Amino acid sequence: MPKMGSTSLHSYFKCGGYKSVHWELCGPNRTFCGDCIKESIQAGLPPLAKCKQVDVYAQIDKGPENLVQVNYLNEIVRGVPNATFILTFRNMTNWYMSMSHWLPNSYPMNSMRARFEVANITGLPAGVGRNVSEFSDFYCDYVKRVREEVAKYPGHELIEIDIEDPMVGWQMEEMFGINQTCWGKSNAGKNNFSVSVDELQR
Repeated sequence: MPKMGSTSLHSYFKCGGYKSVHWELCGPNRTFCGDCIKESIQAGLPPLAKCKQVDVYAQIDKGPENLVQVNYLNEIVRGVPNATFILTFRNMTNWYMSMSHWLPNSYPMNSMRARFEVANITGLPAGVGRNVSEFSDFYCDYVKRVREEVAKYPGHELIEIDIEDPMVGWQMEEMFGINQTCWGKSNAGKNNFSVSVDELQR
């Protein structure tokens, strides 16, 4: 999920010697992960059939406009055998603020949060996502869907981590055997403007 620690996951596994992709470079011609996964599913193929075969897919969406892990959750969980899924958590206000501050070059007039509001995502219809409460409801519902879907397949494993927990590096080392020094905060927003209390609560 955007701004939920995916770059940190990508850097962590690369540091540990795994082949990892993040967001793009998932296929030929710098294909976005979200695109090759969506194309695979729509062609009736396994979700990663048109994607580069690597050890770790750290962020599989193409931003809010193609949030495949939400819109195609069932197809992904069913179509990738014996997979380990990592579900990340952080304080919801911090997530909302991070997305409100994130203004990538390709969308200079729209923050990540504003793009979520108009994207019409499963569980977050267009016009919803205007405040922390609406984002919290959306993410909590998504977490429940992930847990229920992964639980259907005994070969899968679901790992849940709080990326803001100071012990997360140690926890990752315990689970994956990669030194905790490989864990660090990555891709933090560079914009420091504030979000009003009214906007947080409206």
